[in-house]
Amino acid sequence: MSRFTDELKDPWGPLFGIIAGGVAGIGLGVVAPVAAGIGLAVYGVKVAVGLAGSAGPPRLPSPVRPRYGTPAFDWLKRAEAATKSLEDMASQAGRTTATDVAVRGAAEQARGILDDMQRLGGQSAAVMAAMSRVNVAGLDDELAQLQTAASQNPGDANAQASYQAVRDRAAVRDRLQQVGTAIDGRLQASALGLEGLVARVAELSATANDVGQVDPTPQDLARITTELDGLRLGLADAAKVATQALGAAG
Repeated sequence: MSRFTDELKDPWGPLFGIIAGGVAGIGLGVVAPVAAGIGLAVYGVKVAVGLAGSAGPPRLPSPVRPRYGTPAFDWLKRAEAATKSLEDMASQAGRTTATDVAVRGAAEQARGILDDMQRLGGQSAAVMAAMSRVNVAGLDDELAQLQTAASQNPGDANAQASYQAVRDRAAVRDRLQQVGTAIDGRLQASALGLEGLVARVAELSATANDVGQVDPTPQDLARITTELDGLRLGLADAAKVATQALGAAG
């Protein structure tokens, strides 16, 4: 059943229309046809408002997750665990000291890094899907055979075209493999970076709570900020390379 039908069947709509028409007819002294028109207009506005309110913001598609058991999947799981640890520490932090601000800021930026990693993980899944279409069993053997045939028959246009087609396919396969390896490496570095950040933020919080150092040193803050910025830049570079590779393979 459509949302429009639901709004039409809402008993409050006709009731509002009747009340508005009655007020117009009795309170304002308008003739019955005009009062009825006012009631219908109010009913129509109620339906329109209901439809507009139910639309809500557009839903963004969730990133595609890498296949279970792949390196990308495993690194994303570790990054998710690290991000949750940071968010747990942030939820327990106060709102007054510089340490509190640093902990909450690190957790917020870690969430953004995890989002970037999840998008990159989706690109990893896309690279693997492209690989499955390009890299078939025996591709290298076929390439070697066609290369031999093309070398032995330099004047045979068909032999040359066949060799070129399979060579191009193998080249795409090799580029996708390189990109897949690079993505896994970036996800690994990012996950380990987040885990290292958890350790440093925990140390920062413990120092403030147990030792009495209320404010982190400028060096502490600079180190955390530098690490977070480095992770974001590295992920952006990897995503750009993956996008270009997928475009070329498409």
